[in-house]
Amino acid sequence: MDMERLAGDIVQQGIKAVFGIPGSGSSLSLLDALEKQGISFHLTRFEGSGVLMAATTGRLSGRAGMSLSIKGPGLANSVPGLAASWFEAFPVVHLTEATPGTAPPWQVHKRMDHHALVKAVSKGIFAFSGDGHALRDAFALSQAEEPGPVVLELTEKDDPALPGRDKIKKEKNLDRIMELIRQSQRPVVIAGALSLRRGWSSWLNMMNIPVFSTAAAKGVADETLSQSAGVYTGAGRELTPESSILPRADLVVCLGLTAREVLAVRPFQTKSVNIEAVETPGRDGFNFDETTGIEAARPVLEALQGKLWGLGELDDVKAQLNAYMSRDFLPGQVFQVVNRHFQGRARTIIDTGYFCTIGEHALLAQKADQCLLSGQGRYMGTGLPMALGASLHDPGLPHIAFLGDGGIGMYMAEARLAVQNKLPLLIILMTDNFFGSIRTRAIKDGLTQKPLTFNDRSWVGCFEAMGIPGVRAENPAEVETALSGWDYSSGPVFLEIPFDPDKNEAMVRGIR
Repeated sequence: MDMERLAGDIVQQGIKAVFGIPGSGSSLSLLDALEKQGISFHLTRFEGSGVLMAATTGRLSGRAGMSLSIKGPGLANSVPGLAASWFEAFPVVHLTEATPGTAPPWQVHKRMDHHALVKAVSKGIFAFSGDGHALRDAFALSQAEEPGPVVLELTEKDDPALPGRDKIKKEKNLDRIMELIRQSQRPVVIAGALSLRRGWSSWLNMMNIPVFSTAAAKGVADETLSQSAGVYTGAGRELTPESSILPRADLVVCLGLTAREVLAVRPFQTKSVNIEAVETPGRDGFNFDETTGIEAARPVLEALQGKLWGLGELDDVKAQLNAYMSRDFLPGQVFQVVNRHFQGRARTIIDTGYFCTIGEHALLAQKADQCLLSGQGRYMGTGLPMALGASLHDPGLPHIAFLGDGGIGMYMAEARLAVQNKLPLLIILMTDNFFGSIRTRAIKDGLTQKPLTFNDRSWVGCFEAMGIPGVRAENPAEVETALSGWDYSSGPVFLEIPFDPDKNEAMVRGIR
């Protein structure tokens, strides 16, 4: 296998950095060749986090990132990162060593069925080809709608066939959709992640009707503008804009809405249409009246520009929600302090948990790359690897990672990368010492809370031992002091914020 040629082909794909853990075989030879080409390598403590870091650079750049592992157990350890990237539709090409196709059956050291292992968490897997076609095809497949992870084995096998692509959605029913828009007096828009990949933000920011986004597309419409209705989850309760605005609409125009981008898939109460790039599983649950391809986006978006309604009502709903979220020292107040302090000059990354439920509404993103979260998989623990990948990608921008009790420990060792690279990263732990969202069910049904209880006193000392200064804040003024004291050019900092567990558990009532 010609590693010099493969390294050159990787450079041609625009790769600037590779993440993961190499072995002593072809992966190490490749890294040597890449180093000579000026490509940096970030050694992680776990292969799965390396995949997610690379995938995050892919999400932000629009070009697939690249990660690397050994065969068998190394690829198995990569599966969590592949799964998170698959859920979030983040493009990444993962290179793995592999047993040659000509190897005899008794060569079983670290041998696994790679295809069976990654089938459910990738768009496809195929083998390296000496002419470079496999690499180019892997990048093309990873970046194609819907984006996602692709695995490339670093060995030539008998059948390096490219997996099939998603079925392209062709334009149809446009005349009917345009007629529905013409007749509509109260249309609303729900923008999915397709909207940010296609660059439709400028259209959405000029509208005078309520505009929702999915969590995966948070910020595709500037959330500081009056028409922004925030995040649509399909499960919003009485305090959310989706609960009060959508029932008043007479048409729901969806832009790439997919089943895996929401928590609950159900038909809308009025006429609904969807613009689609590819046909995705679960879409029938929305029961759209009409669907069409992305070629119809421009006329649809143009037609919506002339509509005007709902902005006053939306202001009232948002004011009520914000007042509810800031009624006590809970995550809502923290997010509002962050909004005021940074004024859109930082990227936020939110792990999953009850604080994420609040953050989806309270954190305001002005651009589609300003807030990252596990909006589709709700995959606990992804916050820190995503924050590390993002801050390595944009080292001149402050990054704030919000983590909870459940996710902070999973990839904590990776925080050493922030120290080694002096990354502009503020790690915030929002803690009540419980699995808060699961605790709700335990309280409701009178079940044991012992399996949901952490006995952690503080993580400040742990982070300080890694070289990351830490502080604890117990009120909004202390949070503001901590933010004001952070010079992001000096490197990472840890901030621990404790909350009353009972108030924290109750805070999402009326929201989710």
